[in-house]
Amino acid sequence: MKWLLAFNSFKNSLSAVDAVKAFARGLHKGGVKEDDIVLFPIADGGDDTARCLQFHLGGRLIRVPCHDPLQRPISASFLWMAHRRTAVVEMSAASGLRLLKPAERNPLHTDTFGTGELLLAALRRQPDELLIGVGGSATIDGGAGLLRALGARLLDRQGRELTDFPFQLNRLHRIDDTRLQPLRRSTRWKVLCDVDIPLLGSHGTVRRYGAQKGASPRMIGPLEAALAQLAEVSLQQTGIALHRLPRAGAAGGVAGTLHAWLNAELLPGAQSFLEYTDFSHALSSAAIVVTGEGRIDNQTLDGKAPLIVARQAHDRKIPVIALAGDIPAQISPALQQPFDALFSILNGPGELSQHIALTRQHLMRTGSQLARLILHLFPDLPGEKDLVP
Repeated sequence: MKWLLAFNSFKNSLSAVDAVKAFARGLHKGGVKEDDIVLFPIADGGDDTARCLQFHLGGRLIRVPCHDPLQRPISASFLWMAHRRTAVVEMSAASGLRLLKPAERNPLHTDTFGTGELLLAALRRQPDELLIGVGGSATIDGGAGLLRALGARLLDRQGRELTDFPFQLNRLHRIDDTRLQPLRRSTRWKVLCDVDIPLLGSHGTVRRYGAQKGASPRMIGPLEAALAQLAEVSLQQTGIALHRLPRAGAAGGVAGTLHAWLNAELLPGAQSFLEYTDFSHALSSAAIVVTGEGRIDNQTLDGKAPLIVARQAHDRKIPVIALAGDIPAQISPALQQPFDALFSILNGPGELSQHIALTRQHLMRTGSQLARLILHLFPDLPGEKDLVP
């Protein structure tokens, strides 16, 4: 009986690769043969996308200097797959929430300039294709900082260059994209969007994800106004209506800006990742799928990786178990529907920091116990599809 382990990263604790390895050790301890365990770390355009693609497709991570969301010098990596002439850049590597302490999170003063620096470094390799994973960002600047790093000039009505984003976006009048033109002609830009949300409005990026990036209620209005002004300028100059564009709100509006100004194709992150890595082939021999990430809640329904894994497994009538560190006390019918079972890996009360530090052990224990249960219930079923009705 083949167990297919398709975990996303457990934020602030384990990468997707380390998570599947830890759970696999638990399964083996519980009696599952190593040959019956298939490791398939997944990503949706957020944290770990580059490393997961490297796991499946090869390539090498290249570290370069750049800046974090508060313009402090750091170094970050992008993935270069020379055999495919493809570069992969993660926003979270340079502009990620993981780079900031909780007290430093303020989306009025964090920007995406560092991601632009990473993109420039990747473009020096002259890729035919550039994949940008935009999940896990700390920013809501609409990609203004990113455009500036790539050479665009964002100007006010008097022609003065703006440099403080998103704080100054409400003064934006025109974008000089002269230096962007050769970039969009030479490379196919593709954005892996971890969520499918609009740019503006009650279900837009500011109101849906502002709080987790540090936005207070008083910041919502100014941030919404800043993105609305960027959308208006983009409409006037490119003819693209970002306020109506699907997925434009991903990563605080970065997705929409990349589409409008660099002709980037906006793709569903998890779905595209699974296509790139031929997940369907792995599913073809699976009897049970175990997926998960740090938190599974109603935001999972925005298109997060475990949801897409579960849908594809159900299409083949393969049972799906989902694991997370944090799940709602009351699981809504909409959240339950994609998963045959949904469990927390935690084993009791405790400080969040303690549980995060013990994620590896929690996964190993859960794997061992789940293996014992399944093997006890189905002791005489050696085949690959034995759990499928």
